[in-house]
Amino acid sequence: MLKVLIADDQKLLRESFKSIIENNSDIKVVGCVKNGQEAYDFCKGFMPDVILMDISMPVCKGTEATKRIKSKYPEIKILILTSSSDKWDIAEAIESGADGYIVKDIGMEELILSIRISAAGLGIVHRDVLNCACFNNKEESVQENRKSKTVKVEGIDIPLTEKELSIIEKIVAGKDNKEIGTMLFLAEGTVKNKITEITSKLHLKDRTQLAVFAIKNNLV
Repeated sequence: MLKVLIADDQKLLRESFKSIIENNSDIKVVGCVKNGQEAYDFCKGFMPDVILMDISMPVCKGTEATKRIKSKYPEIKILILTSSSDKWDIAEAIESGADGYIVKDIGMEELILSIRISAAGLGIVHRDVLNCACFNNKEESVQENRKSKTVKVEGIDIPLTEKELSIIEKIVAGKDNKEIGTMLFLAEGTVKNKITEITSKLHLKDRTQLAVFAIKNNLV
């Protein structure tokens, strides 16, 4: 029986995926967690065969958790299950060691098939992601994602990716989340989550403090 762990910060989605998956007698959901840190901790005591991993989660996002889990438990298959088909997220997931990348509008049968294919050791990518032109230039996207700046926060070097710098630039320019999403081809909710991640890593309270910090530190 295949053992599956679901990592998603939305309770309704966790429960929905669990219900769908457990309709199949050969697959068992052994746990549901709400962030990447909990997913990593879960693997210490239990060894799931496949992890369905969201990207945008609090505390520890999915790509960071993927990197940590793959480093310690390379035999665990990690299937990114997200609403994002953004090129930066795709590149980061690949670089982190994900075994597959599918989006949340996937059908029930496709989801089950994706889990089984991942467990068998084969990579899988959702057709909508394959249709994204940026994916055909995967290596270029990965290299682009590696371009970053480093700033000091309380004496500690904090790296900011090109994607994060692009969002910061738009905030300084006075753009709201919807406008930023349109300009960077991101969902409005994804922009909101990214800004939360950026302010958290820089120990800032809100986007206003982020804009001031960016100007003072020559980030734009």
